[in-house]
Amino acid sequence: MEGALVWVAAVLLALAVALLVLAIVARSRATALPRSLLVQYTPTAGTSIVEDAILAGRERRAIGAALIDLVVRGRLRLLVEGDVTREGIALQAVDESSLTDDERRLLSVVAGPDTPSGYSKRLSRDRRRIARRARGLIDMYVRRLQRDGLLDGTLRGRSAIRWCCVGVLFASVVTLAAPADPGAFGVASLAAAVSISALAVAPAGRTRRFTPQAQTRRAHLDGIRQYLALAEADRLRVLQSPTGARQGVDGEVARFALNERLLPYAVLFGLEKEWLRVLRFGYDELEDSSAAVLADAGARVAHVIDVGAAVHGVANIAFAADHAVDAAGAVLDGLF
Repeated sequence: MEGALVWVAAVLLALAVALLVLAIVARSRATALPRSLLVQYTPTAGTSIVEDAILAGRERRAIGAALIDLVVRGRLRLLVEGDVTREGIALQAVDESSLTDDERRLLSVVAGPDTPSGYSKRLSRDRRRIARRARGLIDMYVRRLQRDGLLDGTLRGRSAIRWCCVGVLFASVVTLAAPADPGAFGVASLAAAVSISALAVAPAGRTRRFTPQAQTRRAHLDGIRQYLALAEADRLRVLQSPTGARQGVDGEVARFALNERLLPYAVLFGLEKEWLRVLRFGYDELEDSSAAVLADAGARVAHVIDVGAAVHGVANIAFAADHAVDAAGAVLDGLF
């Protein structure tokens, strides 16, 4: 009997290791993009940052990136009272009547009660509400991408990995509860630990099936990611290249405006800390420019920088809604 338990525990350990490998592969592929042969520094015309988040496999950064996108485009103000926390942040539309239906839906996802002044709204503290509405907003954009022929359903690979991890973990616990020699107990304990690790590594959410028509836009997003990751000197060489020159990007003010526009994509790709340093350095270089130029090219992103008073503060603002999706919505995503 004890020998059989050792054998069972060994099989469970082998399955757990295999699942961990599959989970690592699934995580690496979750945000993999077709390699772009060109560095890109402008978003595709007419696209939405939420759509780009879905196409990039980064849906859980979509809400934060979309909020920063509204700030950068001058559609939204972030108001802070005291420390940069959920309780200390409010949202204020610059011109509420000019907001599009999609922008109103985004604000309804993250906005909670009115501030005492009545002119702005605080970030909601109801994580379940945010998770439910954020899921609905993402699904709306998914349906649009399906209608446009860029998405074709989902794959069940991630859910299968998670369910198998749960199964191996349960079987390992049952084996641990049975009378056995120390060898079987140790192997079963290791199998349980590895299956828990695989469950943690396996990406949440769904695996989107991208159509061939989507690959051009996905490759363009990889080109933006490459630009964001370049050093300052390399970015300047890109902008001075024949391709960059045709875009008309020249001068400190123009480059700053370009970099400002890419801040939401830095949030999308998890490069917001590095990119805010780039923007802060670029803004300092604009000190000698006229007040009008600064107001036109730098006031919005300067506001984003000042709101947090630090990179960490801006990250708190950007991901306030996305953390709620992770906390309250990932479980449902993992099961279905």
